[in-house]
Amino acid sequence: QSLRCEGDILRPGGGHITVAVTYTPLLDQHGRLVNIIVNVMDITRFREEEEMKSTFISIISHELKTPVALVKGYAQTLARPDAQWDPETARQGLQIIEEEADRLEALINNLLDVSRIQAGGLRLELADVNLRRLLERVAQDYRTQTDKHTIELDLPEAFPIILGDEERLRQVFTNLLSNAIKYSPQGGTIRIGGWVEGPAPDSSTPARVVIYVADEGIGIPEEDLPHIFERFYRVDSSLRRSTTGAGLGLFLIHAIVEAHQGEIWVHSELGKGTTFFVALPLQEESEDAP
Repeated sequence: QSLRCEGDILRPGGGHITVAVTYTPLLDQHGRLVNIIVNVMDITRFREEEEMKSTFISIISHELKTPVALVKGYAQTLARPDAQWDPETARQGLQIIEEEADRLEALINNLLDVSRIQAGGLRLELADVNLRRLLERVAQDYRTQTDKHTIELDLPEAFPIILGDEERLRQVFTNLLSNAIKYSPQGGTIRIGGWVEGPAPDSSTPARVVIYVADEGIGIPEEDLPHIFERFYRVDSSLRRSTTGAGLGLFLIHAIVEAHQGEIWVHSELGKGTTFFVALPLQEESEDAP
């Protein structure tokens, strides 16, 4: 009868792999032990997927239950036959129902996008994108949603037009701006800026446009920075535990930027804020925006 056990092997340079070891006795014709066959299998990916599935179920069940409970609660309250609600109370209740429905829709759309990425099916509808106009609209949308923050734009007048998927890029900058507001609860200034970089001297890096979104919020611990673009990863802090989110936003942003042959990175310091940078390649035929 075989014996199976699992465990972790620490690597000299750090990290570990998970292995499954199976011991199978080899007997002769008289039933005496001749040898033991040892089979070692690397099951690191399998264990990671199991942990990911467990995390997925935990996060998604929580993220789905919260808005559903709110929608149901407010709908039942407004529908009570024994209550006569004044118009303002009814309006506030319906507004919360609408907000939670929007939150559910966003979560479902994110999950669908993750499925497409996993299947290699994230397709871009490429066309000319006026980045300056796109960023101005995103900034204006969020100025009406916060009275604690000042959202400033620092973009050159002659900002180039790029080839990209405007709706996907809107998703990138909307998510970054939403995070900047969410994780700077005391308010402050949020800056959206950018510049154009020429090609590298060795031609390994083409000309590109770089956009940044900078806040004055709580920042991200240094040990978490290498992981923030991973699927379902959430930084462990009291504020982040109390805010909604399934850990999909930055994963999707990273995938969209990479699909544009771009690059995304982050600089952050605890207590001082976070800056995300998005670099997108310029086409040779690109012209400056009017």
